[in-house]
Amino acid sequence: MKKIIKRILILFFLASIQIIAKAQTMDFAPLDAYWKMIEPLKTGDSLSVVTWKNFLAIEPNKIYIENQGFDNDYLERLRKSIQVVYMPKYENILAKRVLAIEKDPSTYWLTYKVYVYKKYEKELKAFQKQLLEPSYIQLMYKNTFEWLPKRLKNKDDKINIHYLGIENDAIAGDGIVIATFWNIYNQDKLKPAILLGHEMHHVLRKPFGFPTKEKQDEGIMYFMSSVLNEGTADMIDKVVNIAHNDELPIGMKYKDFELFQADSIVAQVDSNLMVMQKTEGKTFKTEKDYRNLIRWTSGHCPGYYMTDIIVRNGYKKQLMNHIQNPFEFIYLYNKAAKKDKEKPYVFNDESIQYVKMMDKKYWSKR
Repeated sequence: MKKIIKRILILFFLASIQIIAKAQTMDFAPLDAYWKMIEPLKTGDSLSVVTWKNFLAIEPNKIYIENQGFDNDYLERLRKSIQVVYMPKYENILAKRVLAIEKDPSTYWLTYKVYVYKKYEKELKAFQKQLLEPSYIQLMYKNTFEWLPKRLKNKDDKINIHYLGIENDAIAGDGIVIATFWNIYNQDKLKPAILLGHEMHHVLRKPFGFPTKEKQDEGIMYFMSSVLNEGTADMIDKVVNIAHNDELPIGMKYKDFELFQADSIVAQVDSNLMVMQKTEGKTFKTEKDYRNLIRWTSGHCPGYYMTDIIVRNGYKKQLMNHIQNPFEFIYLYNKAAKKDKEKPYVFNDESIQYVKMMDKKYWSKR
């Protein structure tokens, strides 16, 4: 009997390895840790500070929290919200909050972000099983490759993809992709693997960092690199997302996030560039100024807006050929904007002169 049990355990272990090998970089450990953490709460146990801190210390959770800038106060309020959502003793409080949430989720935003994981737990777990299919990885790469030139269409099995059971965003960088499960579940309803396709694009595009920028150029270079980075990746998922804006839950309706005052932002950048050209770079805006200008969207706004103008005017091929070049992105936008029927803002010649100066200074010496 012991030999049989031992053999079963060995077979189970080998099967586990095979699943990991097929899925390659799909890591469900943080998500599974969430499912495990909330189970005792359903029968009345509280979520202890120690258990919570251990959960947050899981590496992908830790990376995501640091990226989002969540402080201790926020994380403590999130812990308490999880207790309210799952513990029976708080069911009356939760019921009142759910009534408010159904009218306006922002009234109890943290409760809402936790509650969706409870309300749709069955659906989320079923979706989790779907992602184990090897074909899902292929779909992700297919979506990514549609917006990359041939030279960059290379799969990278070393990239780790982690799924989280908290929050509703996704990030990528430094060889990893982190996706919150509520987000990917909803985005995949529109088109399978578009969220991961977007995040993988950030990695496989292999952007240049330009580490030796002069101080006066740091801000404007941040802007140009950011709008290229997010704008091109947004063509994978945000086009579909915006087309189905009214079908998505709050927090995932990106139309305003992507487009609000995008034209005005481009106009302000043009004004900044003209001043830089006139003063030979002596008067300039900092990276923080540009982060504030684009409302800390990481370049989604006006990146999506600018890329859409480039693509709808027939310059996708040229964009793909220069997918790593932020200077060429500005030239293509201007060329497309001059043709566009909706008459978007066009950069002045003085601004383009300064961009060309930076192009010569940085791109040719990359």
